[in-house]
Amino acid sequence: MKLTEPEKLEELLAKCALGDQIAFAQLYQTVSSKLNGIAYRILNSVESANEVLQEAFVQIWNNASQYRVDKSEPMTWMASIVRYRAYDRIKLEKRRIEGAQFKTELDDFEEIESKQKDGVLLCELNQELEVCLATLDVTQRESILMAYYYGFSREEISSQFDKPVNTIKSWLRRGIERLQQCLSH
Repeated sequence: MKLTEPEKLEELLAKCALGDQIAFAQLYQTVSSKLNGIAYRILNSVESANEVLQEAFVQIWNNASQYRVDKSEPMTWMASIVRYRAYDRIKLEKRRIEGAQFKTELDDFEEIESKQKDGVLLCELNQELEVCLATLDVTQRESILMAYYYGFSREEISSQFDKPVNTIKSWLRRGIERLQQCLSH
């Protein structure tokens, strides 16, 4: 019997919890590109995304025994770790910028302030997006997250929901339209 992707990831995490380095390497090979994509979308920097990915995998290795199947999907759990690491990186950069403010000349101040505002706006937009996502029905929300957050193809989403690809495209289109309406208010 072939395991589903979540079942395979659950098994790999369980083996990681027991210190199985081969399972950890397989886990990394399986999910690193998706997790790196999440970090990149938050940070907009290849270098920072790669650093966050490495930090996240250290945390995944160290905390694999804390993963609970009944609480979340394995990919959701790992993606949360990456997201929190990325947000921590943004906060760290913000503190560095704030510390540098005392040493900058007046001309540089406006540029630094703009970067800070961009980071704050990104966090605010993310919060608004989470509120708007909660207004969608479960299938729309999950298909949108799978497509645009985790990088699944329409075909992969189709097989996950056991629905035709055109149905998935409709869910995505209508869901995005509802998100746009929600975010514009």
